[in-house]
Amino acid sequence: MSFLYEEHASSSRFVDVVWHTVDTTDGTYLAAADACWDLIFTRMPVGARVLLSGPSSRPTLVPYRAGNTNVGVRFTQGTYFTHVDPHSMCDRTVPLPMPDDERFELAGRTWTMPGYDDVDDLLAAFDDAGLLAHDEVIEAALLGEEPPVSPRTVERHFTRITGRSLRQVRQIARAREAAARLRTGEAIADVAYALGYADQSHLTRDVKRLTGYTPAEAQRRDEPV
Repeated sequence: MSFLYEEHASSSRFVDVVWHTVDTTDGTYLAAADACWDLIFTRMPVGARVLLSGPSSRPTLVPYRAGNTNVGVRFTQGTYFTHVDPHSMCDRTVPLPMPDDERFELAGRTWTMPGYDDVDDLLAAFDDAGLLAHDEVIEAALLGEEPPVSPRTVERHFTRITGRSLRQVRQIARAREAAARLRTGEAIADVAYALGYADQSHLTRDVKRLTGYTPAEAQRRDEPV
């Protein structure tokens, strides 16, 4: 692995995980599909940038450069930013305007670049400003519950917020879980059985298509999924 990695939980109800990396060499990271929003703050030896990513349905190449430090926020599935049409951000990453290296613009306002230890303060400010929302229909469906709406309405929620169907979002979540288990050394056959794949071939197809790695490659991978 050509970068140092750590992560922690967030106090924000909208966030899955907050992560931090220090890039030690130049390289490229293959980010798996995640069907959720991400916000990435990068400080470079010269300059800075902020990227806002919508839900992804396919692996994405992410270049990194020695000397960069990054703080990332992965939001929970079903969480979205309210200042844009969620569907317009599916499989899309946009750089946010920056008046200078310590400030960025989002939803017509200027915000201060956060650090790894204080990013929750920024997320709380987003919440106070009404910039974050969570779709309870999506959450209930992903938890296996029965939302109080028709199946057709459920699908409309998923299409609008994630750009994908409930079935496709579940496939993405399962492939990520499979890759994470394989990375810890679990046997391919055991992972396929535990996660309900029909057979190892089925697991192989989904993991390769949605994470960019075969199961065998995932077992040898030294980067986080």
